[in-house]
Amino acid sequence: MMMNIRKNIKQWLYGKCPGFAGSFPYYGTKVYFPKNSLIFKLACQQGIYEQENLNILSSLVKPNSTYFDIGANIGLMSIPILQQDDSCNVVSFEPSPNTYNFLNRTAKSSQFNKRWAVISKAVGSQVGTLDFFIASPDMGAFDGFHDTKRANTNNQIEVPVTTVDIEWETLGKPKLSVIKIDVEGAELEILKGALNCIQNEQPSILLEWNATNLKAYNCPIESLIIFARKYNYELYSLPNLVPVLNVESLLLHMIKTETFLLFSTSKYT
Repeated sequence: MMMNIRKNIKQWLYGKCPGFAGSFPYYGTKVYFPKNSLIFKLACQQGIYEQENLNILSSLVKPNSTYFDIGANIGLMSIPILQQDDSCNVVSFEPSPNTYNFLNRTAKSSQFNKRWAVISKAVGSQVGTLDFFIASPDMGAFDGFHDTKRANTNNQIEVPVTTVDIEWETLGKPKLSVIKIDVEGAELEILKGALNCIQNEQPSILLEWNATNLKAYNCPIESLIIFARKYNYELYSLPNLVPVLNVESLLLHMIKTETFLLFSTSKYT
């Protein structure tokens, strides 16, 4: 009960209290967020946002490497990685105008600003521009190239699109240990635009694979299995790291989770 009271106080203090509302401390960093942000509310409720996924990411990001956080929102899956290892660089991608300015403000004012780059572009299979559906600022976690109907994303804008390969090459092809992808259904498109990087670096890839989102993209669920086999990755469901060996088991795991890990089988052979 006391824990719930503390969570409620934290949510009120940083969410509504004059003089405090609009930012909150997270891993020693002041994080800015849109009013009534869903991600902020989840962080208050969970204590550590998506802790089980974060623990896996933290174990996979290697010293002196780079981590790509694609669909970074307000940065809660970037900050802990920066905090745990001062030799790690993070590149966060966030195209939504509802969220980018808050993320960029957090990064620029943080103690990690020299190791933390924020890119205001969407990531896809090729460079260009695409239509982008946006919800109200508090529901920015559901913004994406297609309207998945998971939030009221009636507004449509055009955003610049880059690829993992282009950004990796622009950075000088650094050692890339992990890619996190949470983009409301466009995960496969991002993988298609990352093939050169993937074949050279074999990064671990933590991604969302949600049936509702995939339907909006006409993306077959089995595409993830096909990709894993083609590029020598093993597929695991999270948080328990259970191997996913075929389409049937993938469908079963998707009943319980929407988060999966692609782990290279050739990187350690």
